[in-house]
Amino acid sequence: MIDNLIKNKIDPFWRVFIILINDILLLNISLYFSYFLRIEYFINIYLIKNVLIISTLIYLSLFFFFKIYKQYFRYFNPNSYQLYFKIYIIFGALIAIYALNQDQDFIPRSLILIFPTFFFFLLLINRILIAKFFQTRLLPNQKRAIVFGFNANSFNALSSYVKIVCFVDDKKINKKRIINGIEILQSDDFANIYKKLSFNIILIHNDVIFRKSRNLIRSFIIQNNILVQKILTKNNEIITSSYFDFNYFFKRKNKINSLGNIYTNKSILISGAGGSIGSNIVFQLLKTNFKKLIVIDHSEYNLYKLSNDLPSRKNIIFNLINFNNKSEIKKILHENKVEIIFHAAAYKHVPLLEKNIFSAIKNNFLDTFDFMKLSINSNVKNFCLISSDKAVRPTNIMGASKRLAELALIYLNNKGKHKTNFCSVRFGNVINSSGSVKPVFQYQIDNNLPLTLTHKKIIRYFMTIEEAANLVLNTIKISKGGEVFLLDMGDPIKLYDLAKFMIQFSGKTIKKNGSGDIEIKTVGLRDGEKLYEELLIDKASVQSSIKSIYQSLETKIHHKHFIKLYSEIYDSYKSNNIKSLKKILLNEHINYLYKDEK
Repeated sequence: MIDNLIKNKIDPFWRVFIILINDILLLNISLYFSYFLRIEYFINIYLIKNVLIISTLIYLSLFFFFKIYKQYFRYFNPNSYQLYFKIYIIFGALIAIYALNQDQDFIPRSLILIFPTFFFFLLLINRILIAKFFQTRLLPNQKRAIVFGFNANSFNALSSYVKIVCFVDDKKINKKRIINGIEILQSDDFANIYKKLSFNIILIHNDVIFRKSRNLIRSFIIQNNILVQKILTKNNEIITSSYFDFNYFFKRKNKINSLGNIYTNKSILISGAGGSIGSNIVFQLLKTNFKKLIVIDHSEYNLYKLSNDLPSRKNIIFNLINFNNKSEIKKILHENKVEIIFHAAAYKHVPLLEKNIFSAIKNNFLDTFDFMKLSINSNVKNFCLISSDKAVRPTNIMGASKRLAELALIYLNNKGKHKTNFCSVRFGNVINSSGSVKPVFQYQIDNNLPLTLTHKKIIRYFMTIEEAANLVLNTIKISKGGEVFLLDMGDPIKLYDLAKFMIQFSGKTIKKNGSGDIEIKTVGLRDGEKLYEELLIDKASVQSSIKSIYQSLETKIHHKHFIKLYSEIYDSYKSNNIKSLKKILLNEHINYLYKDEK
């Protein structure tokens, strides 16, 4: 129990119980010795039992009223005295009222002052000793910290949490100041001496200050396994959180291009607008002068959340509807004279779709094909499909369904005369999207669970949500019809490296040989999962007129072949024949890597 108490893992009931026993014992000692100080001999405890009971009841009421049980005694410091002074005044007043309004118990008048004062000082000494005890026990494992951002109110709590090497703060008032022997350095001064300092953790109290130095010290942090955490103080308690910046981890910059005026006075519809990609497309469109923005999503929660995040504007219309509702979608397209559609709605969680195969085929291919045809009939000028790198030589149903949608788009774009210009955008993994690995890793780290990795060598292309949305929005400027666009995503990234960064920048260590905080556990590839993903089918691409955006050069499917493929897929869907479907997906234009199940 003592070990749990030190590590702050004790059950709340037992914590309150221990504090109560401690304080009531102090109260009894205070009362007994107060009588001794007054009458100069030890009185029979039986003669003062009523005084003891009443004073205990008075203190118990104050104990719960002021929520003393919620105080962290390990962080006790001069700022905590104020609460105990209030308790001293009220306790003393109530004892005085009791003593002056009774005549049965022996209570000398001077005891009204001696008892509360003695008890008050005994409580303070008790709290100080407890704080010193915890500091002594935790000192051997105490981390040596550089703190970015100085706040005088958090100094005592920080001092109990870590050994502070120095503060970094650029406020003029703090220039060349020293607090309890600890220097407050300016960013420029820190840059000159940081390699000479002995520290193993960085605490970020002010992100603006940290950003001034972070690029300079990035290599030093990584090479020396310096831990990093964000902190804030509340009620004299240190609250920590992870520091996550994907671009900073992997030394990259967002590839963002200006949208210009292509969306000025345009009526735009976004399906799946409540999702990660869809919502970010919406946010970036807010910077343009669009005529009307129609956002649709079948998730009430996602649409509600998006509506709360957006400004109240008459030209933003929210529709709680699935894109496969043909009659309602047709009505929306005609009434709003929609000119541009971004189709972000899709099922995309690989393991889940492996168990719901025809749900994936229906939503991502059959319904999407119908949605595209509706767009043609409604004279929509541009239709952009959000695809996936999993569509390239797919090993899973999600990827295969996305490849089918790409083929449907190419077929419709080249079919007859119509006014709709189709294109698709092929993404890698979008970091921090609802379907990405980042939220999963973060949950496991926050809860000190083993971090599950499917394979130590697994690699993925990554992009930020801002890059993904910007790529989609820019394709409208350069599309002539039927293209598959992709972003220059640089080198693929090992998920193992991402996991290591996330643990380190949560202020924790990788568990090895039983020592450390978070274990990285390899669990094996899931159904339909590859070690690596690809962005190109025919291994060829050309750069577009926009830097960092490329067009994949791929063999086009003949319209007769597509019609035959569609018919076969539809028949397998109607007959719910999974085996037949998987064999059809071996088609050379899909290249589904399917192993026959026996």
